[in-house]
This record gives sequence, structure tokens and C-alpha cells, in this order.
Amino acid sequence: MAQPLQPAEPPKARAFEAIVDHIERQVLSGELNPGEHLPGERELVTAFQVSRSSVREAMRVLESNGMIASRPGDPRGAVILAPTSGPLQKVISRLAQASASSLADLLIYRMTLESSANSLAATRRTEADLLQLEKAMARMRAARAQGQEAFSKADLDFHDVVANASGHALLRISAEAVRDSIEQLIAASIEQSPDDHALMQRTIDHHDQVFQAIRDQDAHLAEHLARSSLFEYYGHLLAKDEQIALSALASFGSNTR
Repeated sequence: MAQPLQPAEPPKARAFEAIVDHIERQVLSGELNPGEHLPGERELVTAFQVSRSSVREAMRVLESNGMIASRPGDPRGAVILAPTSGPLQKVISRLAQASASSLADLLIYRMTLESSANSLAATRRTEADLLQLEKAMARMRAARAQGQEAFSKADLDFHDVVANASGHALLRISAEAVRDSIEQLIAASIEQSPDDHALMQRTIDHHDQVFQAIRDQDAHLAEHLARSSLFEYYGHLLAKDEQIALSALASFGSNTR
């Protein structure tokens, strides 16, 4: 079988790739911040000594990656966006679809992320964080009467508040991405509770335990609650051998009190 040809030297980046790399480095280094505008197309053509098509392709890639947003009719250049979970969620979804044990892998990943977020929140939380958690709990209780969709949003809000209290931005973004990936993966197979009100109340009770652990700065209990709750909610969707493996992870730390 013929061997593939090896280039004599690494291929040079195409013009639009060089623009993308340069702008990404500026954003990551803090030279460009969310809310700031890039120069207009004509200025970028001059600055990089490239064609308009190269600049337009670079802007398309950056926008696809969620790094910038173009606003039609705005005479200024594209605006730099704050980091979101969107691009990472796409990557995780692709990996999950290619994995033979995707749900189990995603649950392990989510258990790791959310238990870490809970633990850090318990360690780092401020009085302002506790106030936000109390408000999130109040929204969850009020949402019971508004239906499952409203309750789910209030539930997600609580997790976001905990992630923010952890003080770890990458944890927050990663947890949001894997959470969305799990919901996409099981959308067609997840069982609906015959008693939504009972499920909502159980969720509220669990979140109240998490709130108390964070308030009391009990990091070990806070991280255990994240793992055990996720296994309780999703474990029945796993194969038996996977249930056994994740059960051990879910129960780890249960004797901390």
C-alpha cells in the first residue's frame, strides 16, 4: 500500500486562520474584552494585508465559535462576546454521540463537575451568594404551581447560582455544557414522573439540603449531595453494570457526617 505523501514543511496557515488565531489570542490574553468592538472590515483588510474574503471568512469562523457577534447595519465592527457554554456543548455532544457508553460517561463527568462546584461554593460562598441561593430556592417553590417548564428553569437557575458561588468560571461553563448534552441525549428515553408535584418537592428538598451544606460550609456533604442526586435521577437509565459503577461514585463521601 502506498504511503501518504509527507509535505517537506508544515503548511502555512491560510489568511483567515491567521486572523482568527490573532483575535482569539487577544481575547484570551485580555487585550480584547467582552463588549468591545473589533475594527471594521476595511481596517482589518489593511491591518492584516489580506483580502476582504479572508476577513469575512475569519469573522464567520469567530461568530460560529461564539466569540463575536455581528450586528447588521452597525457601522462599528463585530462585538466581542462573553464566554458561553455553547461551543463546548457542541463538542461534548459530538463526543457523546461517538461513545458506546455516552450517558454513563457524561454522568461521571457531570458528577465530577457539580460536586466540585458544590464543594468550592461551600468553601468560598459569601453572604451575597447565600442571599442569591435563598432567592433561587424561593423561585423554585413558587414555580411548582406554574408547571414543569417553569420549575425546570428555576432548577437550572439554582445550579447556576451555585456555580457562580464556586468562583470558577470554567466549572460553570463546563457544567452547563454537559448538563445540556445529557438532556439532549435522553430527551427521547427519559421517563416522565407520574406525579410531577412529588418529583418537584423531592427536588426542592434536595436543593434545600445543598443550600444548608453550603451555608454551613460543609464542603464534603455538599459534594456528596451533587453526586447522589444525579445518580438518583438518572441512574435507572443505565445498564446494570454501569449502575453498579456509578453507585459507588454516588455514595462516596456519604459517611462524612
